[in-house]
Amino acid sequence: MNPTETIPSTIDESATVVVRREIRIQAPVDLVWRLHTDVAGWPSWQRDVEAVEADGPLAPGSSFRWRTHGLDVTSTVYAVDAPRRILWGGPAQGITGVHEWTFTAEGGATVVRTAESWEGDPVRADAENLRAALDASLGSWLEHLRVAAEAKAAKRARKGRRRRLARVLAWSALGLTALFVVAEPWLLVPVVLFLVALSLWD
Repeated sequence: MNPTETIPSTIDESATVVVRREIRIQAPVDLVWRLHTDVAGWPSWQRDVEAVEADGPLAPGSSFRWRTHGLDVTSTVYAVDAPRRILWGGPAQGITGVHEWTFTAEGGATVVRTAESWEGDPVRADAENLRAALDASLGSWLEHLRVAAEAKAAKRARKGRRRRLARVLAWSALGLTALFVVAEPWLLVPVVLFLVALSLWD
């Protein structure tokens, strides 16, 4: 971005095309945020994105380059308020776009809202078709995000259940061992001998 240009703080509400969409995702906000802002990982779950190059974590002033629908786009990050809001944008094919994402936790779920403005000669020349294309694109993006985030949340839940079961089994085994030792103290003898042997190991 040219240093003399004004850095957007939100979308251009007066732009020729403005589209808003939202979706509710059954996944924690931290998981949804990480998935969405890991731009290098987009192609793994967002089939409309062909490739992404990022210089590092997203931060105000950083840029990332990505390819979608055969178009090369460079987006500059304007604002980040993790894990609640991110704003990016830039020019592409004569269109100046500004794209805002917000993430709101609702219990164990997340409501994702997105708004994007497009301005430029190509937009003014074909506003209705480009509005419809942007609306479809945002709807598709949100659905892909929902599917990917809910799959990760389900995997996290399964792992959590396995860990809880492992803890129960471990404590149960320890409790049973303690009961056996109380009932038959001589069972400690092999353990003591083993520890002595370890201490003498050269």
